[in-house]
Amino acid sequence: MILILADSTDPWATLVHRVAQRKGGDVLWVEPLQFLDKILLNWPVVVGEAVVPRSLDIDSRTILLDDLTGIFARLPFPLRLDLEGLSDSDAEYVTKETTAAWLAFLNSMPCSVVSRPIPGGRPTLLSGSPLLAKLGRDHGFLLPASRCTSSLADALQQFMTWGESAYLKPLGSVEPGQSLDSHDGVEQIRCVMEQQAVSLQTVPQGQQATVYVAGEQVVATVLRPSKAVSQPMEVLSAHAAQCRGLMRSLGLTFAECQIVINPDGEVYCLDISSAPNFWRCPQDAQQQIVEHLFEHLSEVRSLSHHDSSHRADGRSSARDCVRPTGSSDR
Repeated sequence: MILILADSTDPWATLVHRVAQRKGGDVLWVEPLQFLDKILLNWPVVVGEAVVPRSLDIDSRTILLDDLTGIFARLPFPLRLDLEGLSDSDAEYVTKETTAAWLAFLNSMPCSVVSRPIPGGRPTLLSGSPLLAKLGRDHGFLLPASRCTSSLADALQQFMTWGESAYLKPLGSVEPGQSLDSHDGVEQIRCVMEQQAVSLQTVPQGQQATVYVAGEQVVATVLRPSKAVSQPMEVLSAHAAQCRGLMRSLGLTFAECQIVINPDGEVYCLDISSAPNFWRCPQDAQQQIVEHLFEHLSEVRSLSHHDSSHRADGRSSARDCVRPTGSSDR
């Protein structure tokens, strides 16, 4: 069984659900707003020599957690809950406790959890961390010059210094950033910085491309138009393997990688996003992605796969401290 945890308007969840229904897969969808009303979570407890199986009760239907093959977790954290009627302090308390409970639940599941959240948030920029920067370089990527700032004047000056060209991303966002040019770059910076601080990166000369990974495989590559490239450059299998290896090391089973291939064949990594942008993804690529996601979520696994960040959360690898299903060590 596949469990989808997402808003009803989530486009990726909608397509995965549609594929599951078309192929006759067992799938259940629950929206975050309904968590408190629709779901009861039963953790395993020991009663004498018997163990009460862990399960979810959803709309009076009992689902054993061991029957779940995959969870598609398209959740905002903190969770958005329907807490109408509660005081502000009570609503804050319930939100924090519920968020903590679901973080614990999703990080304890032995099945695949696509977009498994990390307590404290997931690192989003390779250049923002020495460990992540080293990981990128270990996989053969170059990293462009970057600058993080909460000052609008500083951001605008840097944009002008780089010839009115940059890659912009709000700090802390898991969604992809955007490439800026002289046409509307200043306006975009002003708009984003009304809400939060940003990261600006130089965009090297070369072919820009987006590489999509689903279920630990590169399933689609999209070339992006660039004034600096007179003829499109091919994304080689070696480039795709670099992206796959990096995302695998980051523990990501659903992600997009923004790269630039310069005329010398060197590859820069602008961004890794664990929340691929649906609306910038061509329709044929969308279909390939959701087909692979469905197959990944439907596959019964004998090993846990923690969709968590390589080293950043204290594990030595994305598969550290994993035991075979049924092992006495679990």
